[in-house]
Amino acid sequence: MTRLPALDGLRAVAAALVVLTHAAFLTGTVVTGGLPGRLMGRGDFGVDLFFALSGFLLHQRLLHDRREGVTDVRSYLLRRAARVLPAYWVALAAVVAVTLPPVRTVVAEVLAVQTYVPGAQIDAFSQSWSIPTELAFYVALPAVAVGLERLRVRDARWPVPALVVSALVPLVVLALLPPAELGVDVLVERWLPFRWADFAVGMVLAEVAAHPGSALARRVRAVASDTTGCLVVGAATFALATTAVAGPLTLGSVSGPQISTRILLGALFALALLAPLTVGDGGAWADLLARGPVRWVGTVSFGLFLWHLPVLTGLLALSGLPVFRGGFVPLLVVGVPVSLTLAWLSLRLVELPAMRWAARRSPLPRVPHRG
Repeated sequence: MTRLPALDGLRAVAAALVVLTHAAFLTGTVVTGGLPGRLMGRGDFGVDLFFALSGFLLHQRLLHDRREGVTDVRSYLLRRAARVLPAYWVALAAVVAVTLPPVRTVVAEVLAVQTYVPGAQIDAFSQSWSIPTELAFYVALPAVAVGLERLRVRDARWPVPALVVSALVPLVVLALLPPAELGVDVLVERWLPFRWADFAVGMVLAEVAAHPGSALARRVRAVASDTTGCLVVGAATFALATTAVAGPLTLGSVSGPQISTRILLGALFALALLAPLTVGDGGAWADLLARGPVRWVGTVSFGLFLWHLPVLTGLLALSGLPVFRGGFVPLLVVGVPVSLTLAWLSLRLVELPAMRWAARRSPLPRVPHRG
């Protein structure tokens, strides 16, 4: 398997979007900042990018392992848990020590089931909703990969359409559900079935990359080779998501159709940015993302994702500035370096040691010698 340096840079883009959206929300810039504020208000599409990257990279890995006959689900699950949970728990412990949330909320967060428990959210750590969804994908993926392989045996053309259908059907169901109240009801749109479109985008690209000879794969690769066109589509999709079709950018009530539209637009945005890097030539887009500083931010992106919101919230509290009343630039000027420092420490002291520990206990199976 070939490592794609630009994907590290794409993680940096995803993390930057998430940081900007939270800074813009906390300072009220989403409402007062005109068009730039509205665009930053849709920075939650960074989560869609993260999910799509997981879909591509993990499905690509499983496709490779199944092709070589070396699939080890236990090793896969241990490595995935080691990649996410230790760093998550360290950040959570720091937030809990400062905010002292109810025990019920702490237990839900520790077990990473907060998405399924009504009202189990720590405001200074609310971005953690995506952790249970990511973990659910890790658990589901091996079974889904087996199902796709059985479809492939019957007809090599079926896996990609099956993934597309599996992404769209839950969004139709979601559009029919009544709206939920943030902080009170369980937000089912955060559950894996309703966020499957994001992961499916990456999985489709992994299927195309692994089986480039099919007619469908050739068509997808031809479209993905037009990097400029893909980025224009991504920008247009992002802009459309700031309008009423995707619901309000604040905490207002969102209808089922608006939520479904927002998730669909987020998946299309992720597809437009990811496709040129994985099944196209990437061009200048890949060159930009593969640059050293951008890739470095990508390598610490998980820690940045975990720490930035507690840092931004804490800085606002220490400054005495009221929430939603300005201070966007000073908050970023101070908050981003602090968050990056904590992210680097997370990588060095928690994430890498945890991954090495998992690697020692679950070495990758050796590829059989083929003579």
